[in-house]
Amino acid sequence: MRTDDLYGFKHDNLEAARVAVERALGIRLVAHESLYLGGDYYRLGSMCEEHFILRRNIDLLDNEPAEREFPETGILLYVEGTERSEELEQILTTRIAGLSLLRRKKFD
Repeated sequence: MRTDDLYGFKHDNLEAARVAVERALGIRLVAHESLYLGGDYYRLGSMCEEHFILRRNIDLLDNEPAEREFPETGILLYVEGTERSEELEQILTTRIAGLSLLRRKKFD
């Protein structure tokens, strides 16, 4: 079953979050820039497969949180299209202090 998970860091240090995620998962996130995604952000994978997006919780167009239900969260990690959400949750929340699962959506 494919799942989309959203994790959050309370701090707003994008580089520290990137290093923590890369070390925890043994991956290399690629730098990108998008006004829509809050300026600088990181991603790995494509929309047709499991992919990761690490970004600031800011919508630069209206200067509001991108995820308005989590205004206290500084950095967002989207893990989308995964079939191993429980495994990734265990790895991420065990290896990264201060990272919390905020939302999980399952798709048939």
